[in-house]
Amino acid sequence: MRNPALIQKGISLEEHRQQVRDALLPHRLEILSASWPWIERTERWIRDYLIHGAEVDVKHIEPYLELCVTQRQHDIWRYFRMWSVIPYNRGCGRLLRYLLRDVGQPGHPVMGVASLMSPILICCPRDQWIGWQYPQDQDLKRIKLLSCMDLSVCMAVPPYNLLTTGKMLCLAMVSKQVQKDYADKYRNRVTPTGTSENRLALITTTSLYGSSVQYNRVRVDGRLVYKLVGYTEGYGNAHLTEQEFAEMEEYLRQIGKPQPKGWGTGRSYRLRVYTAYYRERYGLPEAPNHRQPRSVYVAPLGKRTREFLHGEAGDFEQFDYRLDYLVTIWKKRWLSERLSNPDLVARFRQTDPTNNLLSHQIDRLLEEQTAEPL
Repeated sequence: MRNPALIQKGISLEEHRQQVRDALLPHRLEILSASWPWIERTERWIRDYLIHGAEVDVKHIEPYLELCVTQRQHDIWRYFRMWSVIPYNRGCGRLLRYLLRDVGQPGHPVMGVASLMSPILICCPRDQWIGWQYPQDQDLKRIKLLSCMDLSVCMAVPPYNLLTTGKMLCLAMVSKQVQKDYADKYRNRVTPTGTSENRLALITTTSLYGSSVQYNRVRVDGRLVYKLVGYTEGYGNAHLTEQEFAEMEEYLRQIGKPQPKGWGTGRSYRLRVYTAYYRERYGLPEAPNHRQPRSVYVAPLGKRTREFLHGEAGDFEQFDYRLDYLVTIWKKRWLSERLSNPDLVARFRQTDPTNNLLSHQIDRLLEEQTAEPL
C-alpha cells in the first residue's frame, strides 16, 4: 500500500517527515517547558542509565525486558519517552511500560523504551482485518478489545538506536513475557460493565510517518509478525497545544456543551472536545483533517487470533514466542549485520547519548522554531 499522504501532497518521504515534525513541535515544546523542573531534577541522575558507544562491549550485548513498577522505573521511562518527536502523554486505560536494558554492560544501560495501552474503540483498518462490523458487533468488540493492546511507544535510545534496537523492541513486545505480565496485572480486574479478561491476543500499532522501517519485514520462523492492514484517515490531536485545547474546553463550557470525561465512550476526551469545538463553532462535522495518515499494523499473538476476536473460537492458540529466542533472532538477523558495517560501527563508537539530554534538545528545538527560513 502506498502512503496516501505522499500521494495527496506529491512530496518525498523526507519532506513529509519534516512537515509532521514541524506540526508537532509547538505542542512538544510546550510540554517540555512545562516539565522543566522535573527534567532538571531527573538529569541529576539519568546519566547512570546511559552509556557512550565507545564503552559498549558489542560482543556481550544482551537485551532484557524490565516492566516498570517502581517510581524510578517510571521516571526513567518518562524521561526517554520525551525524546520522541511525538508530544508526551501518559496514556490511558490499561497500561504496561517497559525498559529494554543491556545486561551485558556495567549498570545495565537502557537500550529503549516501549509501552502498551488500551486501544482506541474505532480503528477501521484493524476492525476490517478482524471482521468487526457496526452496529451488529458493537457489544462483541467492547469485550474483545480487552484482549487487544496498542503499542503506543516503541523507541530505541542512543547509541543502541544505530544497532536496529527498534526491531528488538518490536520482537520483545510480542513475547510470552509480555503476555504473562498482562495476564498477571489484569487477572482480577473487572471493567465498569462487569467484564473481566486478561488474555492478550493482539497488538496494534501505527507509524508516525505513514510508513515504517521498524515494523516492516519482522519475521519469526518465516511468519510475518507485524502486518500492514491500512492507514488511518488523518484525524488526530497530537499537534494541538494544551493552551489551544483549554480554549476549546472553555468555549464549549460557555455555550453549555462541555464534553463528558472518562474512558470507554468511544473517542478520546481530547478528540471529542476537538471535534465538538469545530462542530459547534464552525458547523463542521469533524475537526480538520491534518493530512498525516498513519500506517496501521496488527501483530496477532496466536494462530487463531482473528477467529478469537471475532467470537468464533474460545482460544487463540498462543504462539511460543520466548524472549530469549526472539533475542537470538534479532542478533542473527539484524545486530550481526550492523556490526559487520565498519562505517556504522565507527558512528556507534562516537555516539555520546548525553549530547541528547532533554536540556540540550530544548535549546536546539527553540533555535529551530525561531530560525528564519532561507
